[in-house]
Amino acid sequence: MDTVFDPAQFGDIPLGSRLVMSGMTRQRADAEGAPTETMTTYYSQRAAAGLIIAESTHPSWTGKNQPGSPHMITDADEQAWKQVVDAVHDNGGTIVLQLMHAGGNAHPTVNGDRTPVAPSDVIPTETIRVGADMLPHARPQALTQAGMREVIDDFAQAARRAMAAGFDGVEIHAGNGFLLHQFLSPQTNTRIDQYGGTPQDRCRFPIAVIDALTEAIGAARVGLRISPGASVTSLHELDLLTQYGQLLAQPEVQDLAYLHTTSTSAPEIIEQMRLLWHGRWIHNMGTDPTTPASEVLARATSTLARGADAVSLGRLFIANPDLPRRLATNATLATPDFTTFYTGGTRGYTDYTPLETETTS
Repeated sequence: MDTVFDPAQFGDIPLGSRLVMSGMTRQRADAEGAPTETMTTYYSQRAAAGLIIAESTHPSWTGKNQPGSPHMITDADEQAWKQVVDAVHDNGGTIVLQLMHAGGNAHPTVNGDRTPVAPSDVIPTETIRVGADMLPHARPQALTQAGMREVIDDFAQAARRAMAAGFDGVEIHAGNGFLLHQFLSPQTNTRIDQYGGTPQDRCRFPIAVIDALTEAIGAARVGLRISPGASVTSLHELDLLTQYGQLLAQPEVQDLAYLHTTSTSAPEIIEQMRLLWHGRWIHNMGTDPTTPASEVLARATSTLARGADAVSLGRLFIANPDLPRRLATNATLATPDFTTFYTGGTRGYTDYTPLETETTS
């Protein structure tokens, strides 16, 4: 059996090991959504990950939901991301860009006062977190077919820009209550046209986005993130196996480089997902950041034994830039400072020390 330290190939995306750094919003982009030099440092420090999934990045201003979240819209965005990618590659790493449109969870206070768009004009919750504040949820506008075409084109253009910037691939975020996930839920998708009403029709728009990206950059460079039944959102889903079975059965999905599932989904659903999915599979472990290295490694090994091809970790990579080495040597793991996750600046971002610095200081 492969170990977590063995390399792998997911489509055209090479992995140095089976330890993947999951995409995590950190709100360090500039006011125009371009990555900063601090972000370049942050990602290059973590190049020892088998694969870095760069944080949720918006293909359009309309899809923006947080201050300081990055874009891939303009030439300036592309050039700034190229600095990040080059730094990761120079340190021997592999990196893909997670593309995310927040849909009805976008907010006018951060998206240039644009009205959010969604499958339907449904407000899933009364309030939503925007930065450090809880604000009233803005009522979204239901997407017209012309509007859907524009969103699809934005995704495809962002993917092309990602490849021009040197990324090894892209990950489509279809989970966590964002736009593509909203189409899959009868709570937020109340459409009565060909994009809603049945599990098959609710899949139609996400599949159209997948089709556009595979045409733009090739299926072997595209991964898909889903969170069926995830407890992290207020979005309600019905008959998960039927809905996600319909999604995963599509040949466009089966051809992708990998599927990425989340730890916040019901465990029994994840087990069934593996029966439906026949390609490369990354599963997020959702490990408590105070867990000792030996236990993290044991859980990762167990996840591979149950059929995953790689495991993704989030907060442990925040506090441990050299996490694979720490797991390999059973070293003490640093604990992340939660108060700095979304504050901007370098504190709690690029000031976590690697193992050799700790042992010689």
